[in-house]
Amino acid sequence: MRPLAVMVAAGAVTPVGLRSIDTAFSHRASAAAMRESPLVDGQGEPVTMCFLPTLDPRVTGAARAVLLAERALGEALEKLGPAARGLRLQMGLCLDEHLGQRPPGGEAPAQRIAAELAARAQSYGGAPEIAVKVSTRGPAAPGYLLPELCDALARGTIDAALLGGVHTDYDPARIAALDAAGRLFRPDNLDALVPGECAAFVVLMRPDVARRALLRELGQIVGLSTAHERARPDNDEPAFQATGLTAALRAALAPLAERGMRAGWMLTDITFETFRHFELQAASVRTQQLFCDPQQLECPAQRIGALGAAAMPLHLAIASEAFARGFAPHPCAVSLAGSDGGERAAMVVVAPG
Repeated sequence: MRPLAVMVAAGAVTPVGLRSIDTAFSHRASAAAMRESPLVDGQGEPVTMCFLPTLDPRVTGAARAVLLAERALGEALEKLGPAARGLRLQMGLCLDEHLGQRPPGGEAPAQRIAAELAARAQSYGGAPEIAVKVSTRGPAAPGYLLPELCDALARGTIDAALLGGVHTDYDPARIAALDAAGRLFRPDNLDALVPGECAAFVVLMRPDVARRALLRELGQIVGLSTAHERARPDNDEPAFQATGLTAALRAALAPLAERGMRAGWMLTDITFETFRHFELQAASVRTQQLFCDPQQLECPAQRIGALGAAAMPLHLAIASEAFARGFAPHPCAVSLAGSDGGERAAMVVVAPG
């Protein structure tokens, strides 16, 4: 099976781990990070959320997103060691939808975040310039960015691709928006999401380039697909139709099915919002022939807070650590993510060899 790309390094920072291995083991142990935050809702009550207590509580929004992303990006690049020097790099940066909105007379927060992370990557790689492609399509963004990165790798125009995402709800404006939309978790509103924050980056290469650089493969991306669902947080469309997610799953898993293989591990970005659960249930029933028994479903956002645009990069980081250290529940994993605008993405990653 010819992979789209191979993972050679990963970095992650979450409320349960300051590095990817810490997060992977804490996730495996079902560690939860919900706590009372300094932020308050519209009634003046403290918000329950998952956040990094090691960050300055006075730093919020885009500035906080930069701090999170720099940590994850730095870890991923540090793991490359001497091989990072002189690499031709391209970055695919996934951000939440609201970060792409430009305030009157100013620039969108996404532009500032991208510029600061490009400078950070350049300081490690030693490249004169690093191209950055930004998508503010939310959790499903990697599904739309990855094909371009894989094409550049295949053509040899770059040596390595940085696929990453960052998310933070630690911002008064973001909390106010979630509260106004009725999506803020509280004892009297369980059909909601727990605000969170995290960042993750993975370094991708062609298999032959990774071998020449003497870098160990941590996993292979072998399938990818995107689709669209009509059901969204702001409408009453029936989530049980799940036509988009079903199509994305079937397309992403096709390379396995063609070889008589099945997946046994699913990582999702699902929180506690029921419409996404209904959607996944329907799609899972319709694609059961592509999964083996037993199969394991994991929802990190239910313990470490909403993952936003960092969901799929975080899934890849967790899978790479699990494959490398022998605690993956299955050698074939599926990452699923869905954006508020209806975009859905499915990615299949398998253990090396």
